[in-house]
Amino acid sequence: MRDLPESRDLLALARELLLDQLLPLLPPERAREGHLIATSMAIAAREAAAGEHWLEEIGVVLADFYGAPAPPPTLSKAARRFAADLRNGAFETSPSREAAARAILWRLTIEKLREGNPQFLAANGIARADKGE
Repeated sequence: MRDLPESRDLLALARELLLDQLLPLLPPERAREGHLIATSMAIAAREAAAGEHWLEEIGVVLADFYGAPAPPPTLSKAARRFAADLRNGAFETSPSREAAARAILWRLTIEKLREGNPQFLAANGIARADKGE
């Protein structure tokens, strides 16, 4: 249990203060840096709001993909294996495995964009509710 306001609310407040009150006071040559900080704060807020559930879901998907009884102890280990297999062309001889690997990559890409650049998704007609994009 955390104290209120929550971290994402604090980040949103700090970002609003930066953009609305502090950025106009900065010299023009520093405005880009101010916007970069504001963007970083927005990403951090979205990551905090999203939590770790999608990472856990990807761990389950990778465990299923590799036929493991349960997700590996760390997602990074499974992700490293998946990345190595992709680099080595491990799925190229099996159309069904290749399609499954592409689906995993698509899901990872969409989830990362949801945190890092949701405007890109919206601009390209990818709805938030879609899980099987």
